[in-house]
Amino acid sequence: MKNATRALVKLAGLVFGLGLLAGCAAEQQEVRHYYWPQLPDRPRIEWKKAYSSQLDFPKSGFRQFISAIAGEEEPIPFSKPLDIKSNGEGKVYVTDPAIALVFVYDMVNNNVHMLGGEEAVGQFRSPVGLAVDDEMNVYVSDTEQGIIQVFDRNEKPLRTITTKDRLERATGMAFDKVRKRLLVVDTRGHKIVAFAPDGTYLTSFGAGGDADGYFNYPVAVAVNSKGEIVVADSMNARIQIFDGDGKFLRKFGRRGDGPSDFQIMKGVAVDSDDNIYVSEGKGHKMLIFNSNGDFLLLVGGLYSSLNTGKYAPGGFMLPQSIDIDKNDTIYIVDQLNKRFQVFQYISDRYLQANPIPGYVPPK
Repeated sequence: MKNATRALVKLAGLVFGLGLLAGCAAEQQEVRHYYWPQLPDRPRIEWKKAYSSQLDFPKSGFRQFISAIAGEEEPIPFSKPLDIKSNGEGKVYVTDPAIALVFVYDMVNNNVHMLGGEEAVGQFRSPVGLAVDDEMNVYVSDTEQGIIQVFDRNEKPLRTITTKDRLERATGMAFDKVRKRLLVVDTRGHKIVAFAPDGTYLTSFGAGGDADGYFNYPVAVAVNSKGEIVVADSMNARIQIFDGDGKFLRKFGRRGDGPSDFQIMKGVAVDSDDNIYVSEGKGHKMLIFNSNGDFLLLVGGLYSSLNTGKYAPGGFMLPQSIDIDKNDTIYIVDQLNKRFQVFQYISDRYLQANPIPGYVPPK
């Protein structure tokens, strides 16, 4: 028994030593940064990391010790991730309807678990859309059950909102923090429906068609700082923007294969400067426009990280939903690469607080 204990202690020391060596090597290795546009131009977007399982988190000393004894951990992979939302405080939620689960990536504690804990298996049938309100409650639309399940910030079930009487297929969602209401995209019903946080139906707007204010299979919704509602009108290949009452304000976009054109848009989000981000599935790219619809920047391109085994920053295979949290951190689901990628919007405020080596602001 003593010999076994000594062996474990010796192994622990070895693992600790290896951890120190790895840490030293990591410190000596130059960290590479990826920007759009590239230096010396003023960078606007920086790639941070990609996550495909819990193995993409840095290993603690204890996890290294366990791996040395029991072997490497098995990854907890995605199947077909779809929607993503960050609460801005270290938790990122990802729906995966193919396996009927909602992943929770805890960026503070460097772990992955399932929303709902031990009851997660069987709790959802087809989780699709996500939203997070200003109290950090999490909303999950389940298209097969025709409900939205609500969890508190500690991931405890709060209530269930029945949607099948109001919507044909609830998909993308956003919480309107200006008016304290949940906005839900009804893709098959070609409309946007608003609910109070307790599930009370409030109003809806839109109908099938291609005129201003009409939709053709909308997929995603976002709310900017002015309370304007931004809708990805997928099969009409355009973004439409409405006031808080659902009155049409303006639109932009067209179908095509040009750099700023849409083919099959999948998600929409806005940053702190009200720039509009659109994930383009068929084009495998993320497009950025200002609030008036002027094209600013393209990030991405077709790339299979599964075939190459490389991270391929900004390379996508069928990107899906996109979210931008209060820190201007951008999260985008890279579905066929079975991962999500994380970027940072470099606003003037962010750049002032985080100077970029090699970039000299104009005088």
